[in-house]
Amino acid sequence: MADPEAIKRALSNLIDNAAEAMIGSLLREVHIETRRSEQSPGMIEMVVADTGPGVTDDMRERLFLPYFSTKQRGTGLGLSIAAKIMQDHQGTIRAEKNMPTGARFLLELPTAAP
Repeated sequence: MADPEAIKRALSNLIDNAAEAMIGSLLREVHIETRRSEQSPGMIEMVVADTGPGVTDDMRERLFLPYFSTKQRGTGLGLSIAAKIMQDHQGTIRAEKNMPTGARFLLELPTAAP
């Protein structure tokens, strides 16, 4: 029931950010995972995790605001667009620390009604 182009754009923004964040890292890995949520029945989880420098607590509070960017060339719109897409699909997005290093973005979307 989701708009596939919108979901593709949200994931593309996260993957592009992950790739750019890892430019200075010795280990450069992006992991993408989809699964049914164990914590929230009726939800699907998509995870995009990288081995870049990660996000601080201060950054995490502002990541999804329009025009907030940690990059010199960034417009600060990629994550706010991803958040809007998730909201339009009655879903959520949040950033977490990836262990041992990097950032982890968790997207949750409701499954289609049977």
